[in-house]
This record gives sequence, structure tokens and C-alpha cells, in this order.
Amino acid sequence: MEHQHAEEDLKNIAKQLSCPEGEHGLKTGEMMHASNLGMTSSAINVLNLQNSNTVLEIGHGNGGHIAQLLSKAENLRYYGADISATIIAEAVKINQDFVTSGKVHFKLTDGATLPFDDDRFDKIFTVNTIYFWQNPGEYLTEIKRILKHNGTLVICFADKAFMQNLPFTPYGFTLYEVEEVKDLLKNVGFIIENILSKTEQIKSKTGEQVEREYHVVVSTPVSQ
Repeated sequence: MEHQHAEEDLKNIAKQLSCPEGEHGLKTGEMMHASNLGMTSSAINVLNLQNSNTVLEIGHGNGGHIAQLLSKAENLRYYGADISATIIAEAVKINQDFVTSGKVHFKLTDGATLPFDDDRFDKIFTVNTIYFWQNPGEYLTEIKRILKHNGTLVICFADKAFMQNLPFTPYGFTLYEVEEVKDLLKNVGFIIENILSKTEQIKSKTGEQVEREYHVVVSTPVSQ
């Protein structure tokens, strides 16, 4: 019985991490913001944001990092796409001034399609979401459609060797090594421009310090 209960707990953790909901989802959002901050900062830095860029983040969490992103260049426009209504409401609250002034927009999406026009964005980035993509090839094709031909896509994710040690990742996570992500991108028509691999010390869910290796893959669409 105890084992079964533990498994249910792990499944719930996995579910909240993929799509935070309700009161528990807000706490998950706070925890994710804290634990993802190093990875998010790395992704934002390699975007190389230029004045007046339009940026899309897929899976923005509670949006506690958006002010930092907007300070990187002038006249930036930020769009966030997420599958959790709970988390979007929280991100709107945290970024209310930016939302009111029209610099920041959020959109609830289904995790399979992205409801934006073709060639809409200069830069697209995503941190710790690739594990949940049901059809990564199709989703990357959708990302490519809305990215300008000279645009940049940045995918940031934790290394498979680290992730497979976490007790909740068997429940709905697809884990990747960097070569697999490179192949996914190449198969749908992206060129790999750069890969940063970094190691950071983070606090695990149970409170001890652990070392996490993660990768920041920078790519651009093959010229049409």
C-alpha cells in the first residue's frame, strides 16, 4: 500500500510539473521559478536580444524572470504561451504593469499548436518543457512556422543522466541527450548554431544540494 501511495504522489508531482493547477500549482510555479532561474538566465543571455525584437517563450511559468528579459534591450515585446490557466493568471499578476502597457502578452495553448501568424517572432525560447512535448517533430515544425527566417530558437533542458535520477520522471517525461535534440532540430530544418553545456548546484526537492548538468541549444531555421 505504501509503495502504491508513493507512486501516486510521484505521478501527481509529474502532473503538476507538466501543467500546474490550482493552489498546489501556484506553489509548484514558485518552486519551478526558483529552480529554473539559472537555466532561464542562460537561455535569455544566448538569445542576444536586439532593440524592438518580438520574443515568444513557451512554458513561461510564473513569469518572475520577464522583467529581467525586458531589460536586455529597448522596446521589446514579449509573448508567453503556456498550457496552464493557473500559471498564466499568476504570471499576469506578477507582470501586471507590463501587461497593462502592452509589452507583455500571455496565451493559453494546447501544447501541440501555437496560435500565432507565420514569421511572427524574432526569437523563441523554452526552458524545461521539451520533456512534455507529445510530438516533438510536429511541435518544432509549428515553432519554425512562427519564427522569422533569420530568427533564433533556444531550447534549454537538463541532461538525461541527471533527469533519470529524479523519482518522478518515469511518469510522463521524455528525457533527452543533447545529440537527440540536435537530430530533432535538424530533421525539421534547423541549423545548430551553438550548444552551451553548464553545470549548476541546485537544491533538490528533498533539500540537499545536487549538481545539475543542462544544455542550451541555439538554432536558426535553414534559409528558405
